[in-house]
Amino acid sequence: MRKNLPYQKINGLFVFCRKCRSDVNGNSKSANGCTHPLESQAYKAVIRIPNSGYDRKTKILNARNFEDALLEFADFKKQVKSPLRKSLTKAKPVKTNLLVELMSKYIDYMNDEKVPHHLKKYLAKSHINTTTTFLQDFVKFLKNNVFNVRAIELKSITDSVVGKYCEFLESKDYSNYTYNAKIKALRTFYNYLIEKEDYPIKNVWKKVKLKSEKGTDESISAKDFYDLLEVINDTDSCEKIGKTQRNMYKPWIKNLIRLKAYTGRRNAELFAMRWNMIHFEGGKPVFIQSPNIKINRQQNNFDEKDFQFAFVPVGEELSELLYELGLENNVGSTDYIFEPDILNNRKYLEDFASKSFTFFFKRLKRDYTRQLKHFRKTYITQEDLFVNGRISMQHSNYQTTSKHYIDRKQIAKEMVKQGFRVFPKQGIDSELMKMERFEEQFAGDN
Repeated sequence: MRKNLPYQKINGLFVFCRKCRSDVNGNSKSANGCTHPLESQAYKAVIRIPNSGYDRKTKILNARNFEDALLEFADFKKQVKSPLRKSLTKAKPVKTNLLVELMSKYIDYMNDEKVPHHLKKYLAKSHINTTTTFLQDFVKFLKNNVFNVRAIELKSITDSVVGKYCEFLESKDYSNYTYNAKIKALRTFYNYLIEKEDYPIKNVWKKVKLKSEKGTDESISAKDFYDLLEVINDTDSCEKIGKTQRNMYKPWIKNLIRLKAYTGRRNAELFAMRWNMIHFEGGKPVFIQSPNIKINRQQNNFDEKDFQFAFVPVGEELSELLYELGLENNVGSTDYIFEPDILNNRKYLEDFASKSFTFFFKRLKRDYTRQLKHFRKTYITQEDLFVNGRISMQHSNYQTTSKHYIDRKQIAKEMVKQGFRVFPKQGIDSELMKMERFEEQFAGDN
């Protein structure tokens, strides 16, 4: 049974989980759903400010038992309710130097809590969760090395500690990407303390030499693509994840993989695609106007009139797929193209699609691995070969041309007219497929 801090119901006093970021006292849904250990809990005081409408002051208390929490709560309440509160709040707050408290504050910062509107970053939840995990990994390392993690201060993280952590990471045989990502997360955390919180410290993580990373230029061959479609079915499609069996097949997964291959868009954009994003000319679909989710988030673009879009040409392959999916009956519809009845938690669909692809690709028994994201590299490669081979560039600096002079909608239309494809047709281009297999075999022999 999960243990909780001792608690009796007091208005304005709660038990708060630092990991869930929610109140866990009582029998609320968040309380019953929290499985984190007692160490992650703290008492939290919430006091309404007099004559301010609904404005409140919140404080995470230091107390670890209910009696001390009551005393600290009463003192905080007195400060907030006092007519001298304004003058008290003007006093320069004492900065904490405790590592775990600063990490908690950094996580709040990543979540844009108490961040002015114009400085909000709108980071992806997946990025925040990954960074949080990497920070927690470092804290676990400290705890396992007999550090009192609740009392450790920034000054205690010396070159010696950094070196031991790097040695520990290397002993785990992580990939170079994972090793670098864990170090970069700590570098960025220290940069936040230095640049945003004005801590007079040096970034001890900058001295760590990152490991070399191979170029992520893997693409997916036509043979892999067509062979993969052949093996996707509901036969023996369950995989054991932890203690549960999970069915990695969905009726739509094969067509989702085709849409990924024929558009090259990111997973989030695939599941955000609606039928009314498809534009027609002469009664035929010519391009999909898809919001560039990553760029819009980076630029804080949340108003559609400010969106940046990708214009995806509806080539022969994509056109066939869209009609198979029911384009004729959905022209102008605001429904999602995939799983239109799921309106919430579509992030789950993105994650499932990636895991499902990996599961079925293993059936091909290749001596290499591929991921769903590699279709984006495949598409961009074919698009680049097609566009740069047929469209004259008037600037030596392609980026300047691309940004200021190219009408992307017109290029998408022209690509459709010129017969743009990502993969050769099966059967018709069998000789090309044979050549591709020969090249793969030759590369393997060498």
